[in-house]
Amino acid sequence: MAQVKVMPFERTIVCEEGQSVLQAALGQGYYLRYGCKHGGCGTCKALLVDGDVVDGSSSFALASSERVKGWILVCSSRPTEDCVLDISSMELTEDEFLAGDRVEVFETTLVRRELLTPTICGLTLRLSEPSSIRFTAGQFVNVEIPDSTVVRAFSFANAPGSGGEIELIVRLIPDGRFGHYLTMRGELGDRIRVYGPLGSLRMRPSYRKIVMVAGGTGLAPILSMLGDVAEKGSDREMVCFVGARTCSELYFLERLEAMRATLPGLEIIPVAEQPENGWKGERGRVTEAIPRRRSSLKGYDAYICGPGPMVDAARSAVVALGVREKNIYFDAFVPTGE
Repeated sequence: MAQVKVMPFERTIVCEEGQSVLQAALGQGYYLRYGCKHGGCGTCKALLVDGDVVDGSSSFALASSERVKGWILVCSSRPTEDCVLDISSMELTEDEFLAGDRVEVFETTLVRRELLTPTICGLTLRLSEPSSIRFTAGQFVNVEIPDSTVVRAFSFANAPGSGGEIELIVRLIPDGRFGHYLTMRGELGDRIRVYGPLGSLRMRPSYRKIVMVAGGTGLAPILSMLGDVAEKGSDREMVCFVGARTCSELYFLERLEAMRATLPGLEIIPVAEQPENGWKGERGRVTEAIPRRRSSLKGYDAYICGPGPMVDAARSAVVALGVREKNIYFDAFVPTGE
């Protein structure tokens, strides 16, 4: 058992052996910002001022330079001794911290299921109770697998102005619980419970140009952010690299191209790692295409979403081309196949 003093609110959380800081905080009626709960999104980042923890997260949500400075993810960090933790970066008021978990519960109905690629499925959930959800483009929800209490995190693929529906993009992982539900027993009309909205990824208002990098289901939050900007219209210069292993695994390219009607500064660059014969687009890994198409990204904001290794490589690639670390916003998708 370890005690964690939470600054700046001077409150103490007791962590049982093997319990994460986030689990202890929520269980004792406090609120800390969180998202995926498995160390992939970086929403729950906080500064460890004193003490020590064991962090079981992936390396993608925190840069090595941040870890050296003492930053941790409270969802995956388990104290090994008494600690002092500064959560000022979460920008919570004391009332919010003391209010406990405020994530909302939504009842939805499955109204669309579409195979977008051999391994990726698109879903639409229609909200019923309540009938609408307010979210920011870039956020996600936790989806409860029907007839269980197991949840999986999926980003919104639709823009916030889409009314009473939630659009999701799901990778069908072999032996994955949610993929098994979708392919073996899921039916249109099924009731599905979701929790949210969660996550801090969002497009920042800025004068800077934008580079986006998406891989796999990481296209979902990119679609949501671009769709939101497209509805409002913008002449901001943006380039979006969309990567996949093969051409057949690229999807929604026409939807992206259609956004150029209100986003004249948007360029879409699809990249296939192992393209079929006749492919005229970029070849290789998506991170390899970035320096081929842009010699400099100085003065850009970067938004990167996809598998953890791709996010890590893309962050390094854009920094090498001039993007400042503080202008990189990302969401690393860590698969859970259980």
